[in-house]
Amino acid sequence: MSIGLLKEMFEEMVLKKQADLIPKYYHPEFLLTTNGEEMNYSTFLQMHEEVYATEIRYSVVYDEETLLEQGEKVAGRVWITVQNPGEPKREIEVVLIAAYKEGKLYRLWELTYPDWSKLEEFS
Repeated sequence: MSIGLLKEMFEEMVLKKQADLIPKYYHPEFLLTTNGEEMNYSTFLQMHEEVYATEIRYSVVYDEETLLEQGEKVAGRVWITVQNPGEPKREIEVVLIAAYKEGKLYRLWELTYPDWSKLEEFS
């Protein structure tokens, strides 16, 4: 169930750049820990509203062999490719552990390479 929710979130929210779907997929008490930095729900929502308003495009590839699910937790690896028009694609490897609460992402711990927060696409 949780792997399906994670994939649905990427397909419906990220790839289609629909920040208005964040309340559907993310718990109001959501916390993201990414590369040692923490981001709460409101900061996460604001950042996605700003980035999704740009011309950035995403694609996602799942490493199916690494996706594991136990109860309301998912772990695995994905590659997220980002690209702005006229610029080269950037592939970001993401290793993640996600915890769900009430059917929504509640906690997300991730390490990315390169560190997505240091990329100009997200500045």
